[in-house]
Amino acid sequence: MRKKLMAKSILYALTAGLVLSTGHMYKAYADDGSSVVPLISGGSNVNSQAASTNNSSNSTSIAQASSILNNTNVLGNQLTYDNFISTISPIAQQIANSNNLYPSLMVAQAALESGYGQSTLTQQSNNLFGIKSTNGQGYNTTTGEYGSNGYYVTNSTFASYPTLMDSLQGYATFLIQNSRYANVFRSQAPDGIQAAKNIQADGYATDPSYATKLINVINQYNLLALDGNGTGTTTNTNTNTNNTAAKKPASKVLATANYTGGNTNETVQLSSNFSKYKLYTHVKDTRKKNTTVAWSNSAYSGATVYVDCLAVRTYKGAATTWYRISFSKNGNKYWVYSSALNFPLVNYSNDSNKVKIKGDYRQLYSNVFGTPQLSKRVAKTTGMKGMEYSIQEVATTTVNGPTTTWYQISVGQLGNVWINQADVTYVSASQKNPVTTKKETSKTTNKTTVKKTSTKTTAQKAAIKKTNKPAQYFKYSGYGYLNHYGKYDLNNHIPGSYKNVKKISWSQVKVPKDFKVEINCKGIRTKYNTTWYRIVLNNKSYWISGKALLFY
Repeated sequence: MRKKLMAKSILYALTAGLVLSTGHMYKAYADDGSSVVPLISGGSNVNSQAASTNNSSNSTSIAQASSILNNTNVLGNQLTYDNFISTISPIAQQIANSNNLYPSLMVAQAALESGYGQSTLTQQSNNLFGIKSTNGQGYNTTTGEYGSNGYYVTNSTFASYPTLMDSLQGYATFLIQNSRYANVFRSQAPDGIQAAKNIQADGYATDPSYATKLINVINQYNLLALDGNGTGTTTNTNTNTNNTAAKKPASKVLATANYTGGNTNETVQLSSNFSKYKLYTHVKDTRKKNTTVAWSNSAYSGATVYVDCLAVRTYKGAATTWYRISFSKNGNKYWVYSSALNFPLVNYSNDSNKVKIKGDYRQLYSNVFGTPQLSKRVAKTTGMKGMEYSIQEVATTTVNGPTTTWYQISVGQLGNVWINQADVTYVSASQKNPVTTKKETSKTTNKTTVKKTSTKTTAQKAAIKKTNKPAQYFKYSGYGYLNHYGKYDLNNHIPGSYKNVKKISWSQVKVPKDFKVEINCKGIRTKYNTTWYRIVLNNKSYWISGKALLFY
């Protein structure tokens, strides 16, 4: 009997959710809300149902709510910007209420974290929240990370879910297993608005306006109505929506975009699913008039295109990355969603040797070619011919077989810049310290013999000695920004460098409101070749993984 009552309560809640929702369920391009095809059988319009008050219409709403509740197999590739809220809300309401959470916050976070369901991760593995795999199995893809030298691309394995319902449950389980999110639950937060503020304060995201964005989504779609009284029913299922139905549709709100220029020589490849995304003359939704362009018949997966600018597009509180490409160096330029491009994996390593500049007029860049943040020209090597510079770091990329090598060097007021291997001569320690010989002359025979010294140079011995240490340390002075830092531990030493390494709880420190922290030392954990930084919080120093920091 109790189960029947609960099922009935859920049906009423879903009915209210359908009344409050706007729009149909559509199938469209991953980056476009046009060219729509209805996915709901029967084709009943939610808005017309909301406007109707007779018994027949109410019965239809309840029937649709029951259909959605029973359909637990909703997949990420069924989501569009237009149907995201109406599709996710009833499922999230069921999961949240079963786990003492607020449905309003769950839906708002799902919208922001997945770009309203348009991220590749959501479309291909039903992962709404970017939660990584804990067992090494799942969806393996290249992803952007921040480490010792800023942004880089690496392979990561993300959790893959059978359905969106499983992803929502996975998110709820994540909050339950991490005690620092205790104040996000109904038992501690008075409503979804306060829960949104609490989850930012707990360190879920470093964006200072993260809570504001969540609250804007909650208010925009009236998601508080999903929260009800915590039993699965909304507070008002008899809302009169005639006035809403009579209103004229509001003019479309344009997206905003922040642009970062690159250079005209950089190239990337088209991804395996590039044709799923459209080409635009401007970043999508940033202009009232924006023309879409069809892909050329000569375009194919793996084809090389030029890329010279990136844009971070913000629309309905969600941020997505776009690139400006062309099919020839001086060809027409078009904007496309980032998932249409395939950036190569960049491997970074340390090197204690030097390079010599081959000549003037070689180019110095802000970054390596082939990274998602693109590379800008910084300066030319005018007057630097024949000068030697210590290597700060080495980066290699492999595209279709050939490997390209880049060196990071420090040049006066320019600071750290990158130069291509073709523009320098590598000067190793053995060249600077050649193996010497010692002549011994015999007075009696007047013959000269040669005695060789050890083949291991002083530099080589020092390198061997260093690798035997659990950690290497380097001078570092600067600042970074905490990023999803709650996933990483604070330590009094780099793990593995001492016998008694202690972890410090985040609850014992006060995190700056702007998340900016001072860094006074850098370390490399030798065994795993991972980067660590010593940061200052409340006048005390702590070691933390480089993955917990952003560098601007």
